[in-house]
Amino acid sequence: MPQNEIAKQWGDQGEALVFLHYFGGSAQSWNWVTEMLSDEYRCIAINLPGFGETKALNKPTIKGFSDFVQKELKLLGIETYSLIGHSMGGKIAMQIAADAPKDTVKRLILIAPSPPTTEPMPEKEKKRMLHHPDRQEAEKTVESGIKKKLSQERHQLAVETQLIIDQTTWKWWLEKGMDHSIAEYVAALELPITVLASEDDPVMTPDVINERVMTVLHSAELINTKQTGHLIPMEDPDWIAEQIRRTMKPGNGKQDGIK
Repeated sequence: MPQNEIAKQWGDQGEALVFLHYFGGSAQSWNWVTEMLSDEYRCIAINLPGFGETKALNKPTIKGFSDFVQKELKLLGIETYSLIGHSMGGKIAMQIAADAPKDTVKRLILIAPSPPTTEPMPEKEKKRMLHHPDRQEAEKTVESGIKKKLSQERHQLAVETQLIIDQTTWKWWLEKGMDHSIAEYVAALELPITVLASEDDPVMTPDVINERVMTVLHSAELINTKQTGHLIPMEDPDWIAEQIRRTMKPGNGKQDGIK
């Protein structure tokens, strides 16, 4: 079960990597990725407000999440860092990169990110997900989002983290947050950006990534994999960790990788 703490850390040396989880997740959703990177990097995963038992914002906004993360990192004494965001965390990561003082965020790695424009979701699916907290619906959300079978531990975590999310924050994201465009604000970002995605993701499909993410982040590098769904950090943490290491190496150039 998620711990009652805002930041979860692995490793204490090397460059700082800051991880922001997906809608439905928590800092612990990164357990398997960060364990593989903590020998070389200081990894910090944040329980965003309303998630992982972190107190919710009085009025959730994308900007409010950005301010919260920057404040927590300052308290941790982290002045520069690379930012890794998954799904909802990707959209918040883009906002942080645009908000933070110049050269604070060294690099953005976005994993199946919620687009900087708007995130499409069928109204029927949105209505279903608004039944929260509901274990049966949480199970269905996990199963409909993955392509690789999760271990019992990972599956249980993916379900349990949904059930402890603040109700107001949950509704805000589904009804407002995912449809709030920050495209104009982040289009001018001048830092290395890598997008990691799956061609078989049923949530952030290739069309969504290409039409709503890459058209805004013109200089971003897109690296695709296959046979994983939307919960890539839990479905295939080895691939995510490998791509983060590759991306973090000095002087790495653009390249397309299909697994």
